[in-house]
Amino acid sequence: MAFLADTLSRVKPSATIAVTQKARELKNAGRDIIGLGAGEPDFDTPDNIKNAAIEAIRRGETKYPPVSGIVPLREAIAKKFKRENNLDYKPEQTIVGTGGKQILFNAFMATLNPGDEVIIPRPYWVSYPEMVAICGGTSLFADTSIDNGFKLTASVLEKAITPKTKWLLMNSPSNPSGAAYTEAELRALADVLLKHPHVWTLTDDMYEHLTYGDFVFKTIAEVEPKLYERTLTMNGVSKAYAMTGWRIGYAAGPVQLIKAMVQAPDVC
Repeated sequence: MAFLADTLSRVKPSATIAVTQKARELKNAGRDIIGLGAGEPDFDTPDNIKNAAIEAIRRGETKYPPVSGIVPLREAIAKKFKRENNLDYKPEQTIVGTGGKQILFNAFMATLNPGDEVIIPRPYWVSYPEMVAICGGTSLFADTSIDNGFKLTASVLEKAITPKTKWLLMNSPSNPSGAAYTEAELRALADVLLKHPHVWTLTDDMYEHLTYGDFVFKTIAEVEPKLYERTLTMNGVSKAYAMTGWRIGYAAGPVQLIKAMVQAPDVC
């Protein structure tokens, strides 16, 4: 009987960690290296955030929090979605995790059964298919091309959907391509999703505030309110506020999904 779980044979080591470690080793050896692995902002966490954290520690706010996050933070998240994305969520529709990765993983763990499919536009962030695999699902890769800015099109999405499709995983702006979907492009994808009510959307908006020029960020539940009840909108503080090591990710969605996502870390 093997000691290690068979699950490990279904997943690959993190390419991000591997290339970041290689860059670190070369730097330590005296090489002039620009690291393009981990998405680490080149500015420090703002002082007002640092000071607020220090004051919280001094107040003794260092005990176990609720699994879904402390109430003031969940209230702030709901306000953020209303203020920046025109999305109305109650605090109980939000959840906080130890980074965006945990939010994604918990969503898949709470919803995927063997045979369930997740559509992932390609190129994609390296962790997506591994999360799907370890949670028992199957990744279906929807190819994009340089000709359309590495963006998923409505026709490609339509062809990718099957009766087994459970999630469409969106990432805009995208890691690694930088592709950012306009409102019109999201509208076209939403029109396809409206025809397939069994498909949910998980949108990774971690890079929401890293946009350039006159681009206006939109998220899909904002563009199509009819998708509100089957969309999980994920975000975090790592990139916009240079808080990568703070490990704070969050999401908002239907209450029944949020409750299911709480069960996994609650057991752990």
